[in-house]
Amino acid sequence: MEEHSIEDWFHMYEKDITSFLVYYTGSADVEDLVQDTFLQALKKMPGFKGGSHPKTWLISIARNMVIDRHRRSMVWRKIRHIFSSDQQPHENGSEYLALKNEEHRQLYGAISQLSPPYRETVILRGILELSAKEAGEVLKCTPNKVHVTYHRSLKRMREILEKEGFR
Repeated sequence: MEEHSIEDWFHMYEKDITSFLVYYTGSADVEDLVQDTFLQALKKMPGFKGGSHPKTWLISIARNMVIDRHRRSMVWRKIRHIFSSDQQPHENGSEYLALKNEEHRQLYGAISQLSPPYRETVILRGILELSAKEAGEVLKCTPNKVHVTYHRSLKRMREILEKEGFR
């Protein structure tokens, strides 16, 4: 296979990757995903052996990136807004702020009730959005152990929140 640089591939396949991501995500706002795809490909370039066509390899990277982001966000979609300091202009009323404060209290209360390994994993994976590998480096364990601990901690956290009536 002919040797190409990531810049060559960007010029040759950027439109294909963009089209794939637009259809795959259902959003026209995919610039960041396209950039991230090529950045990820640049990092993985030494491992590319040419066993597949570069375009399919890039599409696989883009697909996996979207799946990973979706998977990470699914669990936190309902409660992520609690960690955001950005508030919509119409959400300034005292009733809204009281509700947000109550949600914060319940969420932090649930996190604090987790055992230290569960709490650390939820913070690293769910809040800081580190990869399993990165969290494993911090916690000095394997990515597989991080995955298992993360799923168990989320299950436990859901139980705590349900018991407290959090929706």
